[in-house]
Amino acid sequence: MSARSVRFELVLRHLGKQHFAVLSTSDENGIPYAAGVNYGISTPAEDLVIYVMTRRHLRKARNIAQNPNVSLVVPLTRRLLWFLPPPTIQLRGRAEILDWRDTEGIDVFERFWLGRRILKGYRNYHRRGETRICFLKITLDPVIRTYMVGANVWQVSRRMESGAAKLIIPHQTS
Repeated sequence: MSARSVRFELVLRHLGKQHFAVLSTSDENGIPYAAGVNYGISTPAEDLVIYVMTRRHLRKARNIAQNPNVSLVVPLTRRLLWFLPPPTIQLRGRAEILDWRDTEGIDVFERFWLGRRILKGYRNYHRRGETRICFLKITLDPVIRTYMVGANVWQVSRRMESGAAKLIIPHQTS
């Protein structure tokens, strides 16, 4: 059975409103690791790219240095039916480690409240001598999968697989 489709604009809107994801990496031996991260997305005029700010000595950055393949799950908050599992957006891509002064990463984080707080915190760390600050730039694979995004809860309760959807990012160059 093929997955239903969901509009890219809907997924993009959800990704822009959320700023939390679970980032999964694996080390050189293929051992998986997952961590909650705050993220920001590129502007709609550009290819969809996700930025995360972190430090080079943390496991996620060390794993990416060894193996750039990553996946992310973005849980979407519900106002109603909060007791049900959240809808999710599942992404895959390749991450690269960039300097913490990367202008694109800074621009992305400057566009949302939490991002500005994160930038301020890392700038304070830097003033106190922290030199391991970096951005992770995640260039996404063109296929995005979702579960329960734009789906009818009652229909999914009768047929769970009806909540799954897949889309291709339009105009993605990678």
